[in-house]
Amino acid sequence: MSVFDVTPREEIHQIDEIVREGQHFSDTQRVNNFDETLETWIFANETSPAGYKNYRIVTDEVFDFRARVKGEHIDQVVRQETYQIYLHSQKKRLVAMCRKEDAFKAAGIFENRFPMQLEKHRFNILGIIAESADVRGARFNVQIETVTGVSLKGSNIDGTQYYTSMLQSGQLTGVIVTYDHGDRTVTFRVSVDGTLLFYTPLSEYESLEFIEMLYGI
Repeated sequence: MSVFDVTPREEIHQIDEIVREGQHFSDTQRVNNFDETLETWIFANETSPAGYKNYRIVTDEVFDFRARVKGEHIDQVVRQETYQIYLHSQKKRLVAMCRKEDAFKAAGIFENRFPMQLEKHRFNILGIIAESADVRGARFNVQIETVTGVSLKGSNIDGTQYYTSMLQSGQLTGVIVTYDHGDRTVTFRVSVDGTLLFYTPLSEYESLEFIEMLYGI
């Protein structure tokens, strides 16, 4: 999943005024020498205990695909995709619960349809690594990933010479962290571009609460 920081446009200060209930949009695009009508629906659902409003996006997308249909060759197909978005209007955060490439598609729909600007949030990886050295009652285990495929695993790794050299050479690509959070032991990966991947099965609401914790580091 990916998290985006939201900046309202047009001097709109209340983001919850931007996204209204039950949105529907239609566009026309030339596909295989035919004017296809591409439709997008945005359905507003429940609000999480952490204050995130859930939106389900159902949208038509054009994909390059070489095939033959009824004796005719086609180069593109229209496929309907569904994305899950959580928007916190007060904290100005948008969480796309999908793959990295799909997250930008889903966020782009909101950015193009509503007066807001989105920027992918980059979590404080160095802070997360430093946090692992200060256990404070939790069980930490950290594995650093680099562009060369070399990893460094353990605790208090930020005090090693290799760690210093790795940062100076810009090799850090991500970090995998395992530690106790509440009554759960959670393993997750955060990359330098801010993409989150949970290895521990979490509900959507638990993931949102975990994101809140990461913002505090």
